[in-house]
Amino acid sequence: MEKDLELRVSELEKMLFLSKNVLSFDEASRFLNLSKSYLYKLTS
Repeated sequence: MEKDLELRVSELEKMLFLSKNVLSFDEASRFLNLSKSYLYKLTS
């Protein structure tokens, strides 16, 4: 039951992320499951 709830919350979070045109740096980090420092290195 708890895993089902976690899955539903995860799916809702994905839908919210996908509905935005532009993600902030923090949102992109969470969405990609990458640390901020690693993401910064990829973009510099």
